[in-house]
Amino acid sequence: MQTPIEIPAPDGLTALFRRELALDAARARTVIRITGCTAAVVAISMLFKIPLPAYVAYLVFLVSGEDVASTLITAVGGWVAVTLAVAVSVLFYVFDAASPALRIPLLAVSTLGGTFLARTSRLGPIAFLAGFILVLSQTLLDDVPSTELVTHTVLWLWVVVSMPVGVTALVNLLGGESPVELARKRAATLMQGLAGYVENAYSVNPSHMRDALLSLSQLMDKAFMWSKPMKAFAQEDRRLFAVLLEVLQIARCLPASVPPATRRSLASMLHHSRQLFLQRRGIATEPQGNGFEPMPFQPVPAQAALHDALRQLLDEASGKATVSVAEQPPHQPAATSAITYRPHVRFAFKVMCAVLASYATYTLLDWPGIRTAVTTCFFVSLTTVGESVHKLTLRLSGAIIGGLIAGLCIVFVLPSLTDIGELCLLVAAVSAFCAWISTGSETISYGGMQIAFAFFLGVLQGYSPASDLTVLRDRVVGIIVGNLWITIFFTTLWPVSAVDQVRGKWASALEQLGELLLAKDNAVARSMESSVCKTLSDASTLNARALFEWKFLARNRQYDRLVLEARQVEQLASATFVVRRLKDNDASPASDEADRLASQRLLALSKGIRPEVRSVDVGPTPSTLLELARQRLNEEIDHAARAV
Repeated sequence: MQTPIEIPAPDGLTALFRRELALDAARARTVIRITGCTAAVVAISMLFKIPLPAYVAYLVFLVSGEDVASTLITAVGGWVAVTLAVAVSVLFYVFDAASPALRIPLLAVSTLGGTFLARTSRLGPIAFLAGFILVLSQTLLDDVPSTELVTHTVLWLWVVVSMPVGVTALVNLLGGESPVELARKRAATLMQGLAGYVENAYSVNPSHMRDALLSLSQLMDKAFMWSKPMKAFAQEDRRLFAVLLEVLQIARCLPASVPPATRRSLASMLHHSRQLFLQRRGIATEPQGNGFEPMPFQPVPAQAALHDALRQLLDEASGKATVSVAEQPPHQPAATSAITYRPHVRFAFKVMCAVLASYATYTLLDWPGIRTAVTTCFFVSLTTVGESVHKLTLRLSGAIIGGLIAGLCIVFVLPSLTDIGELCLLVAAVSAFCAWISTGSETISYGGMQIAFAFFLGVLQGYSPASDLTVLRDRVVGIIVGNLWITIFFTTLWPVSAVDQVRGKWASALEQLGELLLAKDNAVARSMESSVCKTLSDASTLNARALFEWKFLARNRQYDRLVLEARQVEQLASATFVVRRLKDNDASPASDEADRLASQRLLALSKGIRPEVRSVDVGPTPSTLLELARQRLNEEIDHAARAV
């Protein structure tokens, strides 16, 4: 068996920060927009004395997206959420304003309903934000002496949310990034990077490239909604990106023996596809290279499959592909059983317990300054222990860094400020730093959000220069208290391990690969391949979060085993993609029988059953590339079977 080039080892900390903090043109423009909007809303808050200026500034970070469509969707959803929450809050005041005993059940119901609908409804983000604002507004009854003042404060909450949302939306409409232009630029960049990977397998981490392609697919969906002319390319682009994912997965198993000249020839096809893609969409581009380089033939299944996939990519990019009506996979109705909803109910119940515990903590201690514990419970909770601890780590480190910056500003900077303009310059400088971090990937982005939140809470205490470090101390303590309660409940009540989720993702991917081998329609097969890539990407993310689960930090061998299993599943996926691509040109009955046996072995692996390891001498010597590809797939299944 020809050995493929190994998947690159996990990045070190230095390489991780270098990749996460890389500043391209689109990201720089996003940072500038966030910085400008934050300074503007702070100036408006100080000028008109709008309550909660720290939350006003922080909402800019929550609403801002990398493109206009994302920002407007979030802005409209936030506005709807706060409107509903304010209306329901006033209604709740009729019942619990004079009855503190009723307030706790209403807090519990609001938290439970908001977090449950956030995970089960299409309007999840709106339900989550509405539930959070509803809980926050109910806690105000403890500090405000009269119901009239409470109602007045709650109505101000609508202004607190609507003003920064409106300013951010307006700025993005005037100078934001068009999702259409951003999608085309990113597609061209990724196709260029993919060509570089085909030519040099060590030029980029293929898992990061796959994540970027999947993210681009989501951006393209927004572009189709934003531009009517773009809709004409919708189906074509979806097919093109499906082929790009297939090309990347097949390229991962190119043997190290493939000569550089062959790799350059394959890369030149990708360069030409990129040029055709841009020209067809009206973007002028300079030709790269001197056309196709001759590719010497080698009896390597992965090379032949990659060449065939690149030929299809050329046809898709030029608009010459033959479009056939795909057979739709059987529709499965959404499951509504109690078993399906049970994990969501448990998640909502754990969040509710943490919120009530945080509320009880600062109420019984008579320490209202740490009410940020309730806010923390809403924004830290995630499905698995590893994900929650990862976010807890970002939140704690962000709170410490943001609190330290705020403390230094209170002591050394704010006493020398004389007007709102100087305050806005200070806010803009720190906001730019926070936005730089928050516009990264999910690995570090929340850390930037938390630095901004802690800084705003410390510096924007009122309408005059902050001089009290006690407020900053209390708010940081509240963040720590909320994190502690979330950690306690999520690690003791029905804990969900990221490792278990990863294994479930891998089992799903193996099951999908088994079905892919037997798919009759090529268009359906491309769609299934994209689904496999999405599943593998999710598993890779959860695999990284497993490091944050304490019991695995002390058992490094267990994590090493996880990485080994990840590589095996990736190789199984690549080998299956090669067989599927070569099978498109071969439809003999014998081929179907061989694939049916391989599919059964993959399904057995997905259920944790060790399939029988094939003998080396089984079957005749392969005589075609497809038979060689099937042999390679069965060898990969054998390797995986020994590890089960």
